[in-house]
Amino acid sequence: MPQTSNNIIPSPEKLYQLARDLQQTLRNRAEDTAKLRRLSDETIQDFKDLGFFKILQPIRWGGYEMDPIVFYKVTGIISEACMTSAWVFSVVAVHNWQISVFGEQAQQDVWGEDNTVLISSSYAPKGIAVPEEGGYRVSGEWDWSSGSDHCNWFFGGAVLDPSVGFESFVTLLIPREDYEIIDNWHVYGLKGTGSKRIKVTDAFVPNYRIHYLKDAFLSENPGKKINPSPLYQLPFGQVFTHSVAVPSLGAYQGALNAFIDGAKSRVSSFGVEAKSNPVTSALIAEATLEIDQMWNTLEANMKSMMDEARNSNKIDVNNRVKFRHQVGTINDRCVAGALKLVKASGGASVYLGHDVMNKFLDIMTTQVHVANISTPFAIDYGSSVLGGETENLML
Repeated sequence: MPQTSNNIIPSPEKLYQLARDLQQTLRNRAEDTAKLRRLSDETIQDFKDLGFFKILQPIRWGGYEMDPIVFYKVTGIISEACMTSAWVFSVVAVHNWQISVFGEQAQQDVWGEDNTVLISSSYAPKGIAVPEEGGYRVSGEWDWSSGSDHCNWFFGGAVLDPSVGFESFVTLLIPREDYEIIDNWHVYGLKGTGSKRIKVTDAFVPNYRIHYLKDAFLSENPGKKINPSPLYQLPFGQVFTHSVAVPSLGAYQGALNAFIDGAKSRVSSFGVEAKSNPVTSALIAEATLEIDQMWNTLEANMKSMMDEARNSNKIDVNNRVKFRHQVGTINDRCVAGALKLVKASGGASVYLGHDVMNKFLDIMTTQVHVANISTPFAIDYGSSVLGGETENLML
């Protein structure tokens, strides 16, 4: 049942400090996490105990219901130490926001007995859904479900009516007893995210466990009345895509931190100290400026949307197109910036365990996530500037 007890909600600064305090523990676990190919139970429990999964969860369910920028900053701090841990945290914790825009019965199904239950996802429209009285009969296989070993529910994408295509794109909410986890996660970056395949065979999904992307685009979600906070009036396409961009931004900062630590003592084969090399100094300045610019843009855009939501205004679609383009470039910029740090790290970067290289590989892995492929969103933005209209519902 929803909770009405007094929930002690920490300040954003307290949560940021808790995340910083956890960084060394995550660094110490990183090698074992990569070997395990999923996060340890201890890391997930740490995130729960520290309240991180509550940041986007409604107060009525025992959460903190905080401004999304708090969530993104905590993710970034975690990612400075371990992008694998940050990725799983971010893409699982953001589902506490999405289930909150479902109707009451779906929320009861997930959190009615345990409000710490987690949900994994894979939004690619891989599900085959056949109409049946009261819902759909669903089968399908979805790859890339990060953190699935730690979750009791799954969000799977499907197109209900292929004749209308993306207009009928939905998220299906499916319980653990109705799917199988197939261990196929063998990769070169983000090795410990456990982003495994989910297989569903002939499972019934009632209508109330189906969320339409069109409703998410219009912010006309079934949960709007029961969770009226401005947080839950934001567009899904903005909340989710920021959650898959911020881990790269945090990891880029982590790579820069590691690069600076190494540069303080590194001496080239010709006896030149890195700290006296103007190229090294300029690279540090360039990376710092770029990271700050990306964070400043992200925060300003999110503040703009939250201000509109607080005033009960619809968020301007042209702004959403612009914001979506900007967040879509974060991964590209982090890949390019981290690669410069790898090159400037010298020959040591090719050895296993080199922190800058490891972070580059992790960032590079997220480049293939559809939300981080920036070109379609650049086209949308350019078209909107010229007076065109977009049909993209992931804004």
